Amino acid sequence: MQLCGRLENGDGFRVRDRLEAARFYIRTQDAVALKAPDWRNATLSRSPKATFGGEPVTEVRGTVPEVRQIAERLASRQVATFEADLDPAQRYLIDRGIRGGCRIHGEAQPDSAATGGGWLFTNPKVEPADADFAPRTLAFDIETNPKANRLLAISLYGCEADEVYVVDPRNRPMPPKAIGCPTEAAALQAFCKRVRMLDPDMLTGWNIIDFDLSVLARVAARTKAPFELGRWPGAPRIRKAQGYFGSSRADIPGRLALDGIALLRGAFVRMDDYSLDAVARTVLGEGKALEGNAKDRVGEILSNYAHDLEAFALYARTDARLALEIVEALDLVNLAVARSRLTGMTPDRVSASIASFDFLYLSELNRRRRVASTLVRDEQQARRPQSGGHVLNPIAGLHENVWVFDFKSLYPSLIRTYNIDPLGFIERDDEGPSNPVTLANGARFRRGSAILPGLLDRLAPQRDRAKREGDAVASQAIKILMNSFYGVLGASGCRFYNPDIANAITGQGRHLLLWSKDWFQARGFKVLYGDTDSLFIGSGHNDGERALAEGPALAASLTQELADFIKAESSVRSRLELEFEKLYAKLFLPPVRSGAGGARKRYAGLVFGEEAPEFIGMEVVRRDWTEFAKQAQRELYARFFRGEPVDGYLRELVARLRSGALDDQLVYRKGLRKAMGNYRAGKPPHVAAAEKSKAPPGRVIAYLITLAGPEPLDNRSAPPDREHYVQAQLRPVAAPILAILGLKFEQVIGDDRQLRLL
Repeated sequence: MQLCGRLENGDGFRVRDRLEAARFYIRTQDAVALKAPDWRNATLSRSPKATFGGEPVTEVRGTVPEVRQIAERLASRQVATFEADLDPAQRYLIDRGIRGGCRIHGEAQPDSAATGGGWLFTNPKVEPADADFAPRTLAFDIETNPKANRLLAISLYGCEADEVYVVDPRNRPMPPKAIGCPTEAAALQAFCKRVRMLDPDMLTGWNIIDFDLSVLARVAARTKAPFELGRWPGAPRIRKAQGYFGSSRADIPGRLALDGIALLRGAFVRMDDYSLDAVARTVLGEGKALEGNAKDRVGEILSNYAHDLEAFALYARTDARLALEIVEALDLVNLAVARSRLTGMTPDRVSASIASFDFLYLSELNRRRRVASTLVRDEQQARRPQSGGHVLNPIAGLHENVWVFDFKSLYPSLIRTYNIDPLGFIERDDEGPSNPVTLANGARFRRGSAILPGLLDRLAPQRDRAKREGDAVASQAIKILMNSFYGVLGASGCRFYNPDIANAITGQGRHLLLWSKDWFQARGFKVLYGDTDSLFIGSGHNDGERALAEGPALAASLTQELADFIKAESSVRSRLELEFEKLYAKLFLPPVRSGAGGARKRYAGLVFGEEAPEFIGMEVVRRDWTEFAKQAQRELYARFFRGEPVDGYLRELVARLRSGALDDQLVYRKGLRKAMGNYRAGKPPHVAAAEKSKAPPGRVIAYLITLAGPEPLDNRSAPPDREHYVQAQLRPVAAPILAILGLKFEQVIGDDRQLRLL
């Protein structure tokens, strides 16, 4: 077992533990019944631990291959095993409670294998410790030919470096901050040497694992050049994503590879387009260093490489700089480190919510001397129905002075209130204790100390403290972790997956949401809408200032009366808190597009005192609608809420669209939900466009609807079908407002006369 890191003084270290063995558990009664040949060279010993049901267990210990073979053989014979799937490295950290930082007790020797010096500890005692860690982060980016089978350059930015290594067999004079290399192998070696000299803890960039590192690995294999970026010998080992939407990983001895796109998605930073240029323009206000036609960027890059090295070098260096400045501006690396301290996952795995939950829960089980079942995927179990959050039917229309109340961290608060916990769950056929906590759906839980509520009891005040102290990174890290707990219990890939527990949480949320609805209605207020943890209440006030002042007091009153209700009903202390979130001076709940009633999870509102409307679930916040439709919706609702006419604006907008003045706003962007080859019949427009693209298909396809059908931006043959955008983009966003104003779309845009003539 090897553990790599950095000491407080900045030196690298490596722990080498040769005493650790792989292990798992079986019931002692099963161990007695099995024959000696079943164990081969493994050793068995009675463990002080027990199953969830209290049955004694025996530990099976041996080498990794031996233990895996024994576990597989037992599983084939229907003998239950416990924690047999747990990775030995994770078990090493779990057993010691190490999360991000550790204290090492033992003699250190200079590590002769370390590329830049460091220390080696052999078989030391390792224990958890808080460590204040500010990682050194270096961004890099490569440039290649269109087929990515020829390396042109490697750029670096960070750790006080800003340079590019250019592959140039012609030995041309290089511009400032550019270093010429005669071959691809020479550029790769110069890059590796420079990384080892700068000694970063983390490497970042844009799509660096699936593209940059993968391409460099192929260059190394083709040129037979060594490819070593770590603090210790060994080439990067790339682990491709499991499943179409999984994330790839790169194992580099002593360093971490954190992809910028994965960091964004893992931090729930939503972007319409995750390309480096688009994200940089959104976050930093600048994009790639190109001057030509954006539709032929590849051509411009190749032309600059051949004829304008200064422009080429600037472009390459800018890509690396933008990648680092994005993750720094959004504090994504520090967020990953903060999440690592909480979960025990390395910063490149903190987005793995199931693994994070596994680490935390198994650590607590270990302290309680309990063992968890081995993860076995059961397709039948995974298909058991699960309920989502409850949604109240909206009252469609325009409403004034509407309170929005929100239950603070609803699902974590329910878990804390009702002692919801896998270890404390009472199976349906188990008689259980005489006085369990019984939830609305009939699920029962034991009272007393529980693991999951205990974890949340520790995390909740930590988050409150972080918010008070203005530590946005710590607050966000804790929020993400707390909110993940419900989801993993309903995920079949989790060893603690239990639909009964997941449904107990959502069912209790529904029970209390309806109680809260009745509470408001009993006081004469109109409940306009509700969704999972929020309620929209008509204040009945014409005076917005008065409504704003009354909101917090109402939230406090409901919180107290709800606590009394929960105490009387279940004999538990409520951890639920209703917060007054905002006052909408005007709120529009649109009708469904066909049928009667209001549309769920879609609304637009003008917050009291603000000028720009807010949109939830509307086209303006969806990536698969065009910028044309989004801008139109923003302006239409702003005028609507101000009481201004919208017909003149719509007529002018249609005229500009038909003239071609808005063609740059007509791009659709839609993600591929599966691999291209899996779309067989009835291909949607974005798939048809992707098939025509000259570039390798990414997850997000940018395309236009043209007179020749869907076409990608890099391979257009026809002008936009502008009438498509009138009917399929503008009409839907305008229809709800026009309906409430009693207007018809064709009349407003001036097409009704033409229709009558036809």
